[in-house]
Amino acid sequence: MPILLYTYLAAEILGPFFASFLIINAILFLGKLSSLLDVIFGFGIGLADFGRISVYLLPNLMLFSIPMASTLGVIVAFTRMAGDHEMLALKASGISLYRVLVPVVMVACFTTGLTALTSSLLIPNGSIALKQTFFQLAREKIEQGVQAREFSDNIKDVVVYVDRIDRESGRWRGVFISDHRDPDNPLTIISKSGSLEADLDEMTVGLILRNGSIHRDGAEASQIIRFDRYNLTLPVTSEAPAREWDKKDMSPRALLAKAEELKLEAAKDPLRQPELTKMATGLLIEFHQRFALPAGCLILTILALPLALQSKPGRSKVGLPLGLFFFFIYYILLTFAKSTAETAGLPIWPIMWSPNLIFAVLTLLIIRIAARENSVRIFDKAVDHLTHLAEFSKQTLAKLIK
Repeated sequence: MPILLYTYLAAEILGPFFASFLIINAILFLGKLSSLLDVIFGFGIGLADFGRISVYLLPNLMLFSIPMASTLGVIVAFTRMAGDHEMLALKASGISLYRVLVPVVMVACFTTGLTALTSSLLIPNGSIALKQTFFQLAREKIEQGVQAREFSDNIKDVVVYVDRIDRESGRWRGVFISDHRDPDNPLTIISKSGSLEADLDEMTVGLILRNGSIHRDGAEASQIIRFDRYNLTLPVTSEAPAREWDKKDMSPRALLAKAEELKLEAAKDPLRQPELTKMATGLLIEFHQRFALPAGCLILTILALPLALQSKPGRSKVGLPLGLFFFFIYYILLTFAKSTAETAGLPIWPIMWSPNLIFAVLTLLIIRIAARENSVRIFDKAVDHLTHLAEFSKQTLAKLIK
């Protein structure tokens, strides 16, 4: 009997969970996509590359969509069961809230594992792959935009002229470049040959020029520099990722290692100590956040069960608004904890884990109240006030219409 019951309840939760997961990700993806439209249209990305970029963006969305979908899945499932009197039938059969809690904990552990996998593995790999894709597309755009015996200005503030292009090797012959990225010091570069290279490790796109000269015309004097080899870093786009290491690119182990390295450098270099200490603090905050969020997913999913059971006959369903309210309160507390850890100079881990501790205690109290067949008074008062407000608004609107 327990296995059959647990399987039924878990299936009831997972259905709304996956539906909510898809809907939330779609909404978050559209919001994220709007900030990348300039880059996507600028690169002329095709359908296949757009699909790859979408996959690489997904882990950052999943870090928030999984906990929210898990919370909504439990609330929707048990709100429906309460409305269909299934919960009443379970109580009449002698099944307590604590036994009903078992499949909820199982689902919570499953979604927590997904969130932990996302934060520790998928996000770093997805962030690196996204940057590599953008830089590879940037190289292809520059290669395709430069034509033999034509002036190309598709690179911002840089005009390129190539006399001949070797299609087999991709090497340029007879290269002329007018570089106006620094208006006060414009450069004219002439080279016998050049080749375009993208360094995926350093995240740069560069033009390797050979056997040429750099002409700089100043207000007082002109300068000519001859070179055998010159590496010209090309501007890809204003939205291109930075070359320096990024916290999102690093695994939890790498975050700790880098933080320790910065602390040692700070101890050796007093002049840069405030800067290096701030950077190390940011890395440690990121590390604790990677694990605090999965733990928060576990707590919020368990909290969703007593919230879904707060509805009473003759009242509107309050589980969903309560769940969303507590979900946003949790993330507000987490954001506040993060900003406090950055500026307070206190130990980081107690501050970053304080929202989880607060919600864990709150969850235990609400579950205990719900197990005794009682409702939380503050929830009842809030529902009554909202009901009166909705009724008053409806009557006022009806009078205005008349």
